[in-house]
Amino acid sequence: MCDLIADVGGTNMRLAQVLPSGEMANQKVFPSKGSLTLEEAFTQFANDLSLHPERVIVAAAGVVQNGAVRLTNADQAFSETSLQHALGLKSAKVLNDFEAAAWSLANLRPEDVTVLQGKGTFTQEASLILGPGTGLGVGGLIWSESVPCAVSGEGGHVTVSPRDREDVDVFEALRDEWPEIAVGTGLGVEAEAILSGTGLPYFYRAIARTMQVQASFTTAAEIFAAAKAQTDKAAVRSVTLFAKYLGGVAGDLGLVFAAKGGVFISGGVANANAWMFDQTFMDAFNGGGRHTQWRKSLPVYLYHQPDFGLFGARNYLKYNEG
Repeated sequence: MCDLIADVGGTNMRLAQVLPSGEMANQKVFPSKGSLTLEEAFTQFANDLSLHPERVIVAAAGVVQNGAVRLTNADQAFSETSLQHALGLKSAKVLNDFEAAAWSLANLRPEDVTVLQGKGTFTQEASLILGPGTGLGVGGLIWSESVPCAVSGEGGHVTVSPRDREDVDVFEALRDEWPEIAVGTGLGVEAEAILSGTGLPYFYRAIARTMQVQASFTTAAEIFAAAKAQTDKAAVRSVTLFAKYLGGVAGDLGLVFAAKGGVFISGGVANANAWMFDQTFMDAFNGGGRHTQWRKSLPVYLYHQPDFGLFGARNYLKYNEG
């Protein structure tokens, strides 16, 4: 008997075996938008290696309700029950991808991070992880008597409002560009409307409108590339504000969570654009009024472990063996 884990996103399903030692082995990748369902991919994976799994843990990029999930960016849906029936399992568990990301923080290595603030020492105190990707994922890890427990949520949908007067026109234009993300009747928007690969093109178009220039790009990757090369003024301002508002949200959530174990910024967007984590980001992170010094005491890291979903699923298995 053995245990299997998976990290399932909108592009790939990454599967692995967990050895009795706790190490991962035999990783294999299947396309999320291919012909195989997750149940079929697991079955093929187990058959190819002559494995007889007992438990399966899956990190999934979607909202998990009652043990079931439909992926946000792929036509895949599965549940703990469907996995149990397909593979004859003792048990199955489906985790939100950033719940799994939080679980991955239980076994950090210095080489997994770049220190943005603090000394780079890991402690068993509350930690926060957030990652701009297709959306904005948020998770937390807390400890009780050296036992970790992950906390999931939908922090990507907290409200963001203008931090400076010169940003007011941008928020007005953004609400016009994408009315669905408006919060209330003021200027607030969902954080994901800015801090995600989905939201950034809307934000960029809003900024181009306020600058009265052409919006030349349609994808987040193009906007980041143009900002880095400084070839498009609207792209430069978009990414500058992206960093500022990401820093502000990270600092706010770190304050709420008392994240003395660290605030970890992760995900493909962040790691592909590490250059944006400059003083603008840190000033926004630490800008807390009477709690500015408290925020400055929080460690902040760029977390570049690409397999955090698999590591998180493995850690969940380790600490929930019953």
